[in-house]
This record gives sequence, structure tokens and C-alpha cells, in this order.
Amino acid sequence: MSTARDSIEVAVPVAVAYEQLTHFENYPQFMSGVMSMAPIDASTAHMVLDIGGTRAEFDARITESRTDEFLCWEAMDGPQVIEALRLEPMAGDMTRVIAELQIDARELMPAEEHAVEVLNRRLKADLKGFKRFCEESAIGSLPKAAESTMKTREIKPSPANMPGAKTARGIAPASSERPAHMSGERPAHASNERPAQPTPSGGNLGGHHTTERASRARPVPPQQPL
Repeated sequence: MSTARDSIEVAVPVAVAYEQLTHFENYPQFMSGVMSMAPIDASTAHMVLDIGGTRAEFDARITESRTDEFLCWEAMDGPQVIEALRLEPMAGDMTRVIAELQIDARELMPAEEHAVEVLNRRLKADLKGFKRFCEESAIGSLPKAAESTMKTREIKPSPANMPGAKTARGIAPASSERPAHMSGERPAHASNERPAQPTPSGGNLGGHHTTERASRARPVPPQQPL
């Protein structure tokens, strides 16, 4: 028997991964070399595989299973084919899938070395396909809002661009308008700033000084009659 082992991490809970493995009708979605798959009952299916260019046809049956932990299926007739899959829950609703594939190389492969190479390549492709199948199925079963959240990365504003944020030159303006000193406009006076005084109409001394001088001038005596 030639044996290949590999593992992969899948972004679904362990219960979801186990459920997908218990249904033979799902296998063509992720197993490489599946030519046909015809379920017979809940735990048995007729499989036709292409293994290294050699056709293998047999009835496969799930011979051992432990919910959310372990599953093993094997060929009941024809060449010896056995696959055992162990599931390990991980943080963040992730699952590690550890697979071991055994095939009788004497019936299907020209040499033991060639059989191991083919099995390793095939098992790696199967696990990648299983990961893609599980994760795409999980996303497709979510509501639209949750699906959008998973597929779209949230973009947050930079603190430096927020109104009132401190910058190298001071505090950023709260609006998109340019400050008066940058736009060339003269800023309005502040409420506590004294406005400039207008120039008095009576010259530099003002009108009240002119009236006061006039009142202080000597009166002109009345003219005597001739």
C-alpha cells in the first residue's frame, strides 16, 4: 500500500466541514480525478476515478465516523483505496483537516516511487478543492448583509483627515473651505477686537474742536452809524 498524508486549514466551523464530508454527492466538487459518482444510499456510492492515468471503479462506503471528529471511507471491491480524514477545531471557527490516502500501488501504479508522487500531488489538490468548496458554500448560505461584510473590507478615515485633528501646522479646519489667510481674503474682525475709527470730517482735530475755536474768537464790534 502506498500512503500520502497532508493537511489544510479551512475557514468554516468543524461541524460544517464534517457535514460536507459525509455526503458522497459533494465529492466531485472537490476531488480531483472523479469521473463519476452515483450515490447508492446514505453511506455508499459507486465511484469511478482516474488515478495517475489508470481507471479505477468500485463501490465506496463510509466505514467509520465520529461526529465532528473523524471519517473514513474505503473501496468495498476492486483496488484497495482507503481515505481517513481527521478534523480538529481551531480558534475563530476554523478547522484543520488532516487526510491520509492509501492505495494499492501494485494494481494501479507502475512503481512504488511513482505512486507516492502521484498520491501526494492528488491529495494536496483534493484538500485545496475541499477548502474552496466549503468556504464558498458557507459564504453562499449567509444573508446578503453578512456576505457583504465578509467580502468587503471596512475603510476607516485616517485620524489626520478628521476635523479638529492636530497636524504639523496646527489644527485641521473642520470644513473643506480654505482659511482666509490662504485664500487671499481679509478675515473679519473678532468680536472682542476694536474696529478702526473713521477719520473725522473736520480734519485731524475733528468737528468739535472747530466749533470750540469759533466760540472762543473775539466778537466783531457793531459798526457805528454815520
